[in-house]
Amino acid sequence: MQRGSLIRPWTLFKSPAEKSMTFVWSLAVKNLRRRKLRTGLTVSGIVVGVGLMLVLLSLTSGMESQARTLIRGLSGADVVVTNATLLRFRGPSEVPLGPSTLSESILDLIREIPEVYAASPQLLFTAFVDGRGITVYGIEPSAYDVVTGGLNVVEGRSLSRSGEIVLGKALVDLLDIKVGDLVNLTTGQGEGQVLEVVGVFETGVSFQEYAGYVTLEDAQELTGMHGAVTQVLIKCHDPSLASQVASTISSSLEGVRAITPTATLERVTQTLNSLTMFFATIGLVALVAGSFGVVNTMMMSVTERTREIGVLKAMGARNRDVMKMFLAESLLIGLMGGCIGIIAGAVLAYVFPALTAGLFSYGAQAWARTPMQIGRAPTNVVLATPLLTPLNVAISLALGVLVGLLAGLYPAWRASRMRPVEALRHA
Repeated sequence: MQRGSLIRPWTLFKSPAEKSMTFVWSLAVKNLRRRKLRTGLTVSGIVVGVGLMLVLLSLTSGMESQARTLIRGLSGADVVVTNATLLRFRGPSEVPLGPSTLSESILDLIREIPEVYAASPQLLFTAFVDGRGITVYGIEPSAYDVVTGGLNVVEGRSLSRSGEIVLGKALVDLLDIKVGDLVNLTTGQGEGQVLEVVGVFETGVSFQEYAGYVTLEDAQELTGMHGAVTQVLIKCHDPSLASQVASTISSSLEGVRAITPTATLERVTQTLNSLTMFFATIGLVALVAGSFGVVNTMMMSVTERTREIGVLKAMGARNRDVMKMFLAESLLIGLMGGCIGIIAGAVLAYVFPALTAGLFSYGAQAWARTPMQIGRAPTNVVLATPLLTPLNVAISLALGVLVGLLAGLYPAWRASRMRPVEALRHA
């Protein structure tokens, strides 16, 4: 026992509870400070576990948030109807041209369903603007506005008639196009049409902005697919009836697939929940590994302070008083590791996208090489950006403190069970 380790008589434990706990905490802090290097190494184990846990939980939260934004941004419709074959091919090499089409006459059948409020046809195809491959949506402007709420036009105006096009903000920035300019929209078969840029839309998701919107009439003229659409967006009178409408369409119309974006979102959420559990398990493994360091430190502390424990018990300390003293030390280790781990994890979460640019993003330029692929700017699109939430911070901190406390239970119990006479004989 080091000289001066007993700084005041143990009779304080017989004082009011607040004085007793004050002495316990002050003695715990003093003992941790006596072995600064060992305490620091022990705390670092908790820091690694808590920091890793926070980053992994933040990563899954960010992925879920981006997935929700992406799915909801694809369309504001309650139900999306497409051809069940999905893709059409050309030639013996089976080169994909695009989604299989539906007859435009299907709109009349869909609009007869009582639960359907409005239906908007779309013709999706790939075209080129100034040599840049983009995805083009042919729409009926009035029906599209009713079903989806319309495009988020930040410059100019929305479509109103043939001969006009609305382009995404990322695309116009890339090609230096302005509202009022004329662009030549061509397809892979050589057909082309000069259109006036009347507006610029923004989605908040950069790769969705490498696209354009024209009238359905212009789209059918450019592609030669008169009377055809690739999908139908449906708005229900009651959004809760979306699944019922989708089932009705799938059962009554052959060769079509009706899906609900909300169902897609639920499946994505379930997948992300499984991913969260996987990541949380990894973080827990790291925390458990850190807990062994706490156990080792506390056991060494008990061994080194055997005589001190005997003196305290001889002065009137009870078993629970000694146990409180060692539990306070392990709790402080967990608390320090948790707090520092939260700071380290938060910093790492903010720099995570830059550190993993090659792992969680893709080169966008390569996506403009085939007719089915949307033209992208020659930049990287980050697919997973960690999102810090108060819940993730609270969970990570609580786990760090809990691991520290649980790891100190056995050493504290062992110290409390020492007999004063045997402890005093310890040299």
